[in-house]
Amino acid sequence: MRRSWLLLLAFALISPGQELHLKTGARAPRAGIAVPARRKAHHIVQFDHPPGASDLSALTSAGAVVTAVVPDNAVMIVGSVDIPGATDLGELAAQEKLSPSLVPVGQQLAIVEFHSDVSPAAQGAVAAAENLLLQRPPVLLAWHAIVDATVDQLTLLAAHDEVAYIFPADPSLLTQTGLMSCAGMLTLAGPIAQYANIIHGWSLETGGFAHLNYVLGDLTPKVPETTTASEILRALDAWSAVTNVTFQQGTDPAGARTVLIKFASGSHGDQFPFASNSGVLAHTFYPVPINAESIAGDMHLNADENWHAGGDVDIYSVVLHEAGHALGLGHTDNPGDVMYPYYRKGMVLSAHDIGAVQALYGKPAGSLISVAPAAPITLATLAPTRPPVSLSINPIPIPGQAAQIAVTGTVAGGIAPLTIQWQTDHGYSGSVLPVAGTWSIPAIALVPGTNTLTVTVFDSVDQTTTASTIITRLQ
Repeated sequence: MRRSWLLLLAFALISPGQELHLKTGARAPRAGIAVPARRKAHHIVQFDHPPGASDLSALTSAGAVVTAVVPDNAVMIVGSVDIPGATDLGELAAQEKLSPSLVPVGQQLAIVEFHSDVSPAAQGAVAAAENLLLQRPPVLLAWHAIVDATVDQLTLLAAHDEVAYIFPADPSLLTQTGLMSCAGMLTLAGPIAQYANIIHGWSLETGGFAHLNYVLGDLTPKVPETTTASEILRALDAWSAVTNVTFQQGTDPAGARTVLIKFASGSHGDQFPFASNSGVLAHTFYPVPINAESIAGDMHLNADENWHAGGDVDIYSVVLHEAGHALGLGHTDNPGDVMYPYYRKGMVLSAHDIGAVQALYGKPAGSLISVAPAAPITLATLAPTRPPVSLSINPIPIPGQAAQIAVTGTVAGGIAPLTIQWQTDHGYSGSVLPVAGTWSIPAIALVPGTNTLTVTVFDSVDQTTTASTIITRLQ
């Protein structure tokens, strides 16, 4: 298991083998606590069975509002609970709301995730109470806001009941367009929370593989069907290339171990309709065992969006992200990952993405792409003296009319091994490994006009630094 992706929190045992999974440090197992009736604070309720429609109806009838799902068999609610088969586990502590990927010292940009029932006005009041300003670029989800704060300020912010989780913000959220957002992986009980940790995937079959089928339903008329099908398969194959999962086109959309991929508008057969102008590009259902067949793993893309192959909104990039959900991956806290809740066209699977999927399905035999498991990391174990990672881009000669160019730079600090990832705003991307403090990208494709190059370094404890530059190719 790898870093913040798969840090296991077992703080409640309701039945043998059942655990509650969060991204943050451990809380001692306990059976449950007394909670006053009509409680207003947000708290976790865990069932002794997978919650279904009748359980959610019972919670609603008791006056509770469900705000998120927490594997296994738990939901975050606000309100009272006194129904059979449910145990109240209380609130999250402030430290349990701080991502292990946050920098333990210094100023940083962070996304504050509020519980989904908290209004924008209430969000602003919480920030004002801690003398912090919320920034809301258009791409942000309604329950997210960005703050520039120290970890001490973030800890005080996390103590507010309205705050669900705080994790690193991608700086480009404030400076660039072209980012896409994802509201999260779905269960029949609702979306899985950002603070939840994901440890389930499809079961492995003979030979240690998960053999899955995919079926294409209705496709978008905005792109030729053969192109759409090709882009979808290319995204699925990107995951198959790094782990023991295969995708084979099937014929039965309701079949076992089958991912149905379809474009749909408005109400389309589940309880999560696409609202007009909502900005929701797609949603995907968690695989078995969290969701039952046949909805398990199914991927629905919003047909009302302006779909393209290679342009915004890019079919390949969206399906690449959603396919991670179909395999059982939740959202990472690390900017630059495909599975971060905000992503852009042209991204490639990061070391974190690969490590997470290999933790579920293993490393394919003969593969050179592998991320070794690492010991769990929490805020308490991050030493303040760890060397920060830095990155620079060397001066770039004017390319003239050249269709590609070499770029070099330096990197220092961090905890080895380091990985360099790069991408342009025109969809070209890749990764290289630094050698003796230097890195080199031998050929970056350029289009006529301006090309924004973004280079990011990742170290082994999730520190990142990003540098950008503009390269102008003559017409």
